[in-house]
Amino acid sequence: MNRLNKLIVPAVLVLTAVVILPACGAQVSGEAGTTAVPVRVIKLGYPAAAGLNGKIIPDQSINIVSKASGKAAVVNVQEGSKIKKGDVLVQLETSELIQQVKQAEYASSAAQAKLADTQAGARKQEITGLQSSVNGAQGSYEQATAAMQQAKAGLDLSTSTYNRLRNAFESNSSVTQEDMDKGKFDYEKAKAAYDQAMGAQRAAEAQLQGAKAKLELTQSGPTDNTLKALQADVERLNASLELASSGLSNATITAPIDGVIVKKSISPGELAQAGVQILSLVNMDQVQVELSVADSQITQVKEGMKVDVAIQNIADKSFQGVISFVSPVASTNSNSFPVKVKVDNKDGLLFAGMVAEVKLEAAGQSRLEVPKSAVIKKDQKEYLFSMDSNTAHLVEVKTEEKNQDWLYVLPNDKIKANQQIIVNPADNLSEGTKVKAE
Repeated sequence: MNRLNKLIVPAVLVLTAVVILPACGAQVSGEAGTTAVPVRVIKLGYPAAAGLNGKIIPDQSINIVSKASGKAAVVNVQEGSKIKKGDVLVQLETSELIQQVKQAEYASSAAQAKLADTQAGARKQEITGLQSSVNGAQGSYEQATAAMQQAKAGLDLSTSTYNRLRNAFESNSSVTQEDMDKGKFDYEKAKAAYDQAMGAQRAAEAQLQGAKAKLELTQSGPTDNTLKALQADVERLNASLELASSGLSNATITAPIDGVIVKKSISPGELAQAGVQILSLVNMDQVQVELSVADSQITQVKEGMKVDVAIQNIADKSFQGVISFVSPVASTNSNSFPVKVKVDNKDGLLFAGMVAEVKLEAAGQSRLEVPKSAVIKKDQKEYLFSMDSNTAHLVEVKTEEKNQDWLYVLPNDKIKANQQIIVNPADNLSEGTKVKAE
């Protein structure tokens, strides 16, 4: 029976095979010349040891990996180094990461400043400047309008003169061709001046409307969509800054717990790959003993139960332990359950891999077991035949079901450990019958 898989060894049953001889009838104790009845007996006994072997493991064991890829600039530990939580173990190169953080900071600051200016609205000086632009555009428009009106008056006069000359010329009056040509030239010149003045007026009007619109837009402030777009830009750049800062922070690899470095896989100048183990760290201030408990015994093991732990390589010394974990699920392809015992190791005497024997403090409360074939039921009571000095004694007992073949027997003053019990008692057995084990 594998000691590693047993927490409470079942009761030792010493079976003595006997040949059942044909019985001629049981004789009552004390009758002269009686023949002893051959019987089969078992010897009841408590478990030799209420315990189990297991191996010591660290209470905390951490494989340290780098979150970022980069070249190791400094490695501050060696195998066996004792470290405290927060100590810097490995420092990756950071020159490029620092520049990325600075660029992200500048971009974020610029976006925040732009958003703040937009939210604050236009300053008084800006409003005054825009109002001056509107006033200037208004003056230019009025001048252009006056020039257009003057050009229109000239055009009207030239048109009237040209029409009069043309009428007179056609009636064979004294108007010469030279007069006609001059009148036409004056008309076309006046029309061109009018068209130019009209264009200048339209341009001045457009400039005035543009200045007014800019002033009104500035006075009314930014739209909600404008502010949302600027806010989104700020958040995007802040996220970039956080990402760059996180990358810089990840370049410094620190200890997550107190402990001892037991494996180192990186040296200065070597490349650390993201997600690849570079160090192993254990904390041995407390250790655990890993056990495996059979399904027939698991109900006797409870979290918080105190146990004694003995180490094979440490003679004459035991350690106090507490059951810290009892798995409700059996191991794969097994009917045993994982159990862990936590043990204090501040003195540093215990090492991972040592074989430990765990003994329950409640070992003395182990229960006697007998096969169902030894129990006789009569008048709604249960009895066993014990054998003492080659004499059978009928003893009333109380039992509890264990499985299809065995029962638990509650100890009493007549049924105790190391007592011989008759198995498969014959019908002719009675109190006082002489028997012999064969």
